[in-house]
Order: sequence, then C-alpha cells, then structure tokens
Amino acid sequence: MGIPLDPNLSKLFRALGDDTRLLILDELRKRNDQTLFELCARLFDRYNVTLTRQAITRHLNTLEEAGLISTAWSGRTKVHSLTAHALTDTINPWLEPFFPGDTT
Repeated sequence: MGIPLDPNLSKLFRALGDDTRLLILDELRKRNDQTLFELCARLFDRYNVTLTRQAITRHLNTLEEAGLISTAWSGRTKVHSLTAHALTDTINPWLEPFFPGDTT
C-alpha cells in the first residue's frame, strides 16, 4: 500500500517533469494567448524543437490537465495561456510543514 498523494500534485509534477513542456510554459510566460501554430513556430525557431503539431498538442493537454495553462476559443482558433495559480494552490499546502514559523 502506497502513501496517498493529492492527485493534483502528481499531475503537476508529471507536467513539470518534461523539458518540452517547460519550454512551452516559458514561451507562454513571455507572451500569453498563443495558438498551437505560434507555439510550434517559437519552439522551432528558438530551441530547434522539431516535434509534430500532434506531439505539441499532447504536451499542451498534459499542461492543461495539470491546471498550468488554460485555453479559450477565439472564433475557430484555440489560444493557450499560462495560469500560475496551479503552482501556488498545489505546492504551497504541500510545503507548509517545512515552514512552521511562517505566519504570513
């Protein structure tokens, strides 16, 4: 029997455990509201990432499932944005035991 973990924490760490996903998050940190095409182009131009659109979509789905990005439709175009609240909402309670004197 394993130790029960918060499923959101597992999703978050899984999403953050891939270099390509970290590059995607960094690109969205620099500029929100990007389409799949824009992200693919930026990843290729800046980092020489040569993944297919389908592979990038799978990475985006993992990030969305972890709550790290949100999506919205602008007409027929899907845009992706960084949502940092998943990091603070999930990580802060997990780290609280390590800061017992912190009352902020």
